[in-house]
Amino acid sequence: MMNLNTLKDYYYNSPLWLKRLYASIPFDIRNGTDYRQWKNFLRSNCNAEEYELLKLKETLVHAYENTPFYYDMFTALGAHPNDINSAKELSLLPLIDKQTVKENFDAMTARNINNKDLFFVTTGGSSGQATKFLQSKNVWAKESAFIYNYFEKYGYSVDRTKKASLRGGNFNGLAHNVFWKFNPIYNEIQLSPFHITHDTIRHYVDILNKERPTYLHGYPSTTLALVKFMQDNHLELFYQIDTIFLISEDYTQKNIADIKSFFNCRVVTFFGHSERLIFAGTASEDLKTYQIDRRYGLFELLDSTEKPITQEGIKGEMVGTSFDNFAQPLIRYKTSDMSAYESYDSRVLTTIKGERNKEFIVGKNDETIFLIALNVHTDDYKNIINGQFVQTQKGHIDFNIVVNNSFQEDERQTILDILADRAGFVVDFNVNIVPRLEVTHRGKVLPLIQKL
Repeated sequence: MMNLNTLKDYYYNSPLWLKRLYASIPFDIRNGTDYRQWKNFLRSNCNAEEYELLKLKETLVHAYENTPFYYDMFTALGAHPNDINSAKELSLLPLIDKQTVKENFDAMTARNINNKDLFFVTTGGSSGQATKFLQSKNVWAKESAFIYNYFEKYGYSVDRTKKASLRGGNFNGLAHNVFWKFNPIYNEIQLSPFHITHDTIRHYVDILNKERPTYLHGYPSTTLALVKFMQDNHLELFYQIDTIFLISEDYTQKNIADIKSFFNCRVVTFFGHSERLIFAGTASEDLKTYQIDRRYGLFELLDSTEKPITQEGIKGEMVGTSFDNFAQPLIRYKTSDMSAYESYDSRVLTTIKGERNKEFIVGKNDETIFLIALNVHTDDYKNIINGQFVQTQKGHIDFNIVVNNSFQEDERQTILDILADRAGFVVDFNVNIVPRLEVTHRGKVLPLIQKL
């Protein structure tokens, strides 16, 4: 029997007519019994704290009994899953991270799982290299249920509403001046995030006005690029977008304000990640707070000494423990994402910042200059649509930029002066105007490509 990765490949390599035939089956039906059971569960009421403890115990016992890594860990500690009877007692166990998974991949994989019952996922590679994880197939149904339950709060329905996406995909073999594909399974137009330029933007707007999808689902960087290119070329949509779902990237309040004001619609987002340990939807219209869903996985926030945070306003690292993943359970996994509690009792977080805030460039004498110090989100860069730093040798940086039609050549020197000052004059910068920036295989624009 084929696993989910193989089935996914079969679907995406199928002819369009077959995809449409499959998509004619109602979404809830084709997603299977597990999906429908999860959707029903999410619509019901449960005691979050009791459920959290129940699922935690399930994860600990399964990991202890079926994975060499966790059996050896408990044995070395002289402990047993029965010793942990609250989320607070989980701190008795050590933390793990991506490197732990890479070094112990086989030992962390459950011995009682069959190939047909698992699939693999990878991180986006935002830290330089992608990391592979195994998950049991029931996690796919669970993940889909949580996402679409969240989308439905804003009136979205796969069967009844059309969506456009700007979040990666395979765009090989496109016809001339066609920068999208139709994906019937999700009733969406997949717009390529790899091809948006001044020369192509009119084609993007034409297909949007033709198909009129009322929901947009994409990375903040590509959604903002769509806005800026449309503004710069005096293009507009002749219909109303209902809601924009942003995913997978950090954003500023100005980013959100720019997108909202241009489309005059709601903009919402949720926190999720490939490891599938934490799920949190935005809890306010300004996208400054997130509500942790305690039914998804066990959430911890740790300070710089790796102690649990239980007070508001203290910044810490987000740590998760998986529920329901019987292929490769992850216990106390450090995500590298940072936040603070606005309300500990309600598990409401302030804005989540990803590991990219830790990125830095290297000066001539090995100085460390964090990327955030260069602050490329001010009015000094108002005529830059998007920018990307590239470092191939210490003390030297190429700042590649995509500009709008108002950009003047004398602004190049202004940008050079600002960057040199903010970097303490220990880095030589080049400013290069390019038609598009380098993106990941998923279509994300990385602020820094570090090649040292």
